[in-house]
Amino acid sequence: MIEYPEYLNEVQPYKPGKPIEEVQRELGLKEIIKLASNENPFGCSLFVKKAIEREVVHINRYPDGGSYYLREELSKFLSVDPDQIIFGNGSNDVIDIIARAFLSGGKEAVAFEGSFVVYKLVTKAVGGIYREVPLECDFSRNLDRLLNSITDKTKVVFIDNPCNPTGFANKKEEFNNFVKNLPDHVILVLDEAYFEYAKDHGVPDGINYIRRINPEIPEKNIIVVRTFSKAYGLAGLRIGYGIAKKEIINILEKLRQPFNTNLLAQTAAVEALKDQTFVKFSVTENEKGKQQLYEGFEALGIHFVPSYGNFIMFEIKNSNELYEKLLKKGVIVRPAFGFDNYLRVSIGRPEENERFLKTLKEVISVC
Repeated sequence: MIEYPEYLNEVQPYKPGKPIEEVQRELGLKEIIKLASNENPFGCSLFVKKAIEREVVHINRYPDGGSYYLREELSKFLSVDPDQIIFGNGSNDVIDIIARAFLSGGKEAVAFEGSFVVYKLVTKAVGGIYREVPLECDFSRNLDRLLNSITDKTKVVFIDNPCNPTGFANKKEEFNNFVKNLPDHVILVLDEAYFEYAKDHGVPDGINYIRRINPEIPEKNIIVVRTFSKAYGLAGLRIGYGIAKKEIINILEKLRQPFNTNLLAQTAAVEALKDQTFVKFSVTENEKGKQQLYEGFEALGIHFVPSYGNFIMFEIKNSNELYEKLLKKGVIVRPAFGFDNYLRVSIGRPEENERFLKTLKEVISVC
């Protein structure tokens, strides 16, 4: 009999959105659209593609273990010191490192209900305790309620802002108050995977708390986590990062695996940062697509949750049945895990959004 830690029995493996190739194999369909994983439907910057073509001849070599050029480029872009940055194989890798550093051996993490499922996964995987704070009836998040739930046992607080899958985001003023009153023994992990889509809508720039822009807010233990997977369109290359004060980064670096970010990912991220025109284009098109889906949902009489990300959670009876029916018609969406009778759809290109709405209307009428 194989022995392993008993707490691993509580760990449920992460289930990603179905890839197009899998649906093609299973259902024999040719024309498939994937609106399941909050990917950028417009791809990535052309400069990224050209840089990868130039660099591909070097893939027989190990990457730069310290990500020197990416570190320099990102530190200038974000106005932080280079040694305030840690890179990961996607932002999930950074979150996993945080859990291993601060939650092993039964330490407690707190998050809102309906938060990104990886927080619970990594906490349980290191033998930590994961506790959830209920949402409000409208899926909003009461930061005072979260603050009051923190105890002497709480080591880490996870907040994804905007939240996946609801799309809700807390605004700057309420966040300022939350951070001011955060106990000194707690580490706040502020996950801003969708920051680029939300930054012009009143949400805080979490890195400002680390830059100490507002002298009225005392220094706190904060790690901001971001990714190149969403607005930058590099999901397939897996590259993300964390920003914190040097003391915290030094601890995390002890647990980071050597060469955890690959050569092409580092190259792509450097070029992606330089092409903010592409990012702005992606964000602008996302806003148009969001309105297109809002109007489509309203025409169908479907309740949805307004979103600050590049996805929308919507309510539908028999959601599992509807998910399967959409799948069989070549439209891949995602169950909104933790929310019964809700699905989540990523915002796609105009023609993809149109096909999704048309197919949704068809399967609803059949049901």
